[in-house]
Amino acid sequence: MELADLIDQNWHSYERNRFLKADTKLSIADFDPEEFKHDGFDDRDAYLETHAPALAVEERVQEELNNFTPPRVSEINDSPYQALTIRYGILRQLIQQPDYSMEKDDLLDAVQAWQHDLISSFEEGSFSESDDLLHLAKAAVDYKNQVDDSELHMVYSYFDLHNRSCEHKRDYYTWLDFFYRLSAIGRFPKVSRSESPEHALKTIEKGLWSLQEQALVYEVTPEDGGELVGIPEDYIDVIQDWLHYEMSDANFQRMLDTLDVFDRQSILIEARDTFDVTGKNYGKNQNRRENIVEAGVYPSELLREVVPKDVLKSIVGEYGLDAHRRKTEEMISAVIEYFERSQRSVDEGEPAAELFLTTYDEIADGSVTEIPPQLQDLVDADNPSEKMDILFEDATVEIFQNVFNLEGTNQLGQHSSGVVADGEITQGGDWLLWDNKRRRQKFRLGSSTRSKIKNYIDTKSQQHDVEYFLIIAPGFTESAAENALQLEMEIGTDIRLVHATELQKLATVWKEEYAREERELPLSVFRGSETFDVETAKKLLETQFS
Repeated sequence: MELADLIDQNWHSYERNRFLKADTKLSIADFDPEEFKHDGFDDRDAYLETHAPALAVEERVQEELNNFTPPRVSEINDSPYQALTIRYGILRQLIQQPDYSMEKDDLLDAVQAWQHDLISSFEEGSFSESDDLLHLAKAAVDYKNQVDDSELHMVYSYFDLHNRSCEHKRDYYTWLDFFYRLSAIGRFPKVSRSESPEHALKTIEKGLWSLQEQALVYEVTPEDGGELVGIPEDYIDVIQDWLHYEMSDANFQRMLDTLDVFDRQSILIEARDTFDVTGKNYGKNQNRRENIVEAGVYPSELLREVVPKDVLKSIVGEYGLDAHRRKTEEMISAVIEYFERSQRSVDEGEPAAELFLTTYDEIADGSVTEIPPQLQDLVDADNPSEKMDILFEDATVEIFQNVFNLEGTNQLGQHSSGVVADGEITQGGDWLLWDNKRRRQKFRLGSSTRSKIKNYIDTKSQQHDVEYFLIIAPGFTESAAENALQLEMEIGTDIRLVHATELQKLATVWKEEYAREERELPLSVFRGSETFDVETAKKLLETQFS
């Protein structure tokens, strides 16, 4: 969700007031907190044209993040250090989530669990006595048995000096590294030792309020209930840089295990030598890949320094990524974003229909030759291109059956013999056939395809009339619509050209606005000629279910 979207969301009055009217936001040249507080969401034009862009200015976001006496610090045990650990934990949890948002209760639990895991992961002796950051952590807590804002500024300045001298980002010092050392001496996330060192949920919530008062996170109430907390997408690049976050370790490992280039021993050995990766590998590439992740190598540096540019280009092409193939940094960012996003959007045990829906446009695109990583286990075939064709058919069936709730869906294609379409649906005496056309170029519906479709319909018409025939493809030529209309006039069946993205949009609209346990998508949304338009379908649904 972007800042511009927030004006149209449902808010509790107190959450809204924290975001808009808190007095704690920092003023910069582009942003006047008093003017923002005065206008709020009441002046729509002012918010969209002036305040939202000013809130997103990088300078403002950085200053708020590095404010070590943030709002509500007095309610977080009057400790700038504890406020930092909580605020850092909240942002780190959110940055890894789909749409950078979580249900509030889940977020608070996740931050507490993160603190607990970090506490249990380190102990005295985890770091060498010669470790300079360990000495800095000890010095910070020795003074008055507290880490105040001046000491945090000192530590931050030390990070800056140290990091400027580093050749590789893996050698950078970050707040997370500082927390590791403090945990090793029993001083995380509180300086004082206790039997329950992690923060109480109520205290973590104060850290959330602190971020809200700086307009760094929002908390809104979705129509289906609950309390949704998130980072506006306008801030993501700045917050990722502040966290020194590129992708989760699990997603990094999945990327290494998926890309063929990291199955080359020579590449893995080069990575080991370039980044001084240690750890026993016993001659196995899987162990070498795991060692890279455990060593804290940044994905961007790995792709930049050991993957040849021509291989990087081929990865971008195989996965259909949106990146200029002459711009290395753009390609690197696209690869990282793809593997982080593809795994971030997958929950363990998530239904296949949900996975297919989020990747349907990629599956339909004939220029994409590699299976999206989250779908690797959902199809069994030896030939990569055959896998993608099967995925397209399977995905369409899953969407019809489990998103549109069409119980009369029957997959034909790969499961049938003879002259058949890819699938059929029956609903109240109406019959629909469809065919998937996965193509690299736009589909033109030539004479041979029209002949096959006519045969499909003629064969099925021996049993019952066919009201609708859908051709689902990533795109169509201008002549395809004319050819579809010609075929329709010849056989008397509605022939609809359906862009894969339009079916994807329809499925999203249906799921979010109209889906009910025993309600099916009416096949009548496909009535008509030529190219299917989801906006027209939405009007029909609104009329039928209003």
